[in-house]
Amino acid sequence: MDATDAFDDSAPAVEPDRIPAEYAEAGGNFLVGEIAGRIVAMGAFRPAAGYMTDLVDEPADTTAEIKWLRIAPAHQRRGHGGALCATLEARARKRGFADVVLDTNPKQRGARRLYAKRGFEEVGHERVETDSDSFETVVYRKSLAENQ
Repeated sequence: MDATDAFDDSAPAVEPDRIPAEYAEAGGNFLVGEIAGRIVAMGAFRPAAGYMTDLVDEPADTTAEIKWLRIAPAHQRRGHGGALCATLEARARKRGFADVVLDTNPKQRGARRLYAKRGFEEVGHERVETDSDSFETVVYRKSLAENQ
């Protein structure tokens, strides 16, 4: 399995050529987790961008957006998602972000449980219309303040 496989046929594929510009060069990170040489997890953060900035009230310059948090099905429910999310939050905090936001499909019950367990607050259930797509999303927010 490579990083272009999002582990879920309904999710859009990661475009490897866009990773440097959209994450590293934009002030974020894109991480992959491997076990025995196989990618089993991925996740990223970047400054909040695109439709997400319309869905949350947080200032874009202090808010990071978590993207592509994916765990291969055979490796779910083993703590990898929580560990990856914690690492992304810590790196965003270190880069100076005060808040983190993310969104997920309403049907992703496991992801929604993970976000609630990690202290994310559900702040909206929206229908997003883009130039090329229309979809339902649940929006979450979390403060990255050290005392939380």
